[in-house]
Amino acid sequence: MKRIFLFGILFLSVLSCNVFLISCDDEEEKVRLSRAEKEKLRIEDSLAFKVGILPTSDCDVIRKADSLGIFDSLGVDVHIRHYNALSECRIALMKNMVECAVIDSALADVLRDKDSVALTLGPATSLSWKMLTSTKSRIVRTEQLVDKIIAADSHGYTRKYAEMVIDSLVKKEKNVYIIQCEDINVRTKMLTTGNVDAAFLPEPFATTAIKSGARVLRDYSVQTKGVFAFRKKALADKRIKKQQELFLKGIEIAKTINN
Repeated sequence: MKRIFLFGILFLSVLSCNVFLISCDDEEEKVRLSRAEKEKLRIEDSLAFKVGILPTSDCDVIRKADSLGIFDSLGVDVHIRHYNALSECRIALMKNMVECAVIDSALADVLRDKDSVALTLGPATSLSWKMLTSTKSRIVRTEQLVDKIIAADSHGYTRKYAEMVIDSLVKKEKNVYIIQCEDINVRTKMLTTGNVDAAFLPEPFATTAIKSGARVLRDYSVQTKGVFAFRKKALADKRIKKQQELFLKGIEIAKTINN
């Protein structure tokens, strides 16, 4: 009886050990598959045409072309990188994370002159801004901006517009404060909650803020400043140059399709 009991214990021990080893083998296999899958995705991404876009209305045509499968139909693998600030697009171009980004032309000058990033500028986009004031600030005239806070990008046209507004004030003591708020979502929230007195917003964020009670102090919608910026060094590669041509072709096709 004792011998049978010991045999049973030995059998269960061997069984448990085998189960443990099988479990370890399964885990190792999962790790190997995970690594292989990650490497596959890395290679696919490195071969794709990567485009940085903002959640702004001028990038809708890119989202449309992607969702409708237009790029795929043309044989170009486009990977879209979603950013919430022009500064993020700037970094993506500087660090070769994308081949193209939708930015504004003032930032393109900064990339070229300050960051030494050679760019090839493509088609213009409808990127523009409105200068809005919060309900809490009760600002209805430009002169009332004295001692107030304006939120804008650190670079780009919103910064230029803010400085132009300040320069237009008649008072000698122009104590108007421009704060850098890069993220468009955060900037919109800061305006609608009254944490800043005024802010520059693109569409559709401007419309959202207006619905929340913000007022339009200045409208720059006519002055569209967006642009497709391509890294010139990337376009030196014939494969990438072909991808760029197909990407732009896809954009033009998307423009002809009604929603």
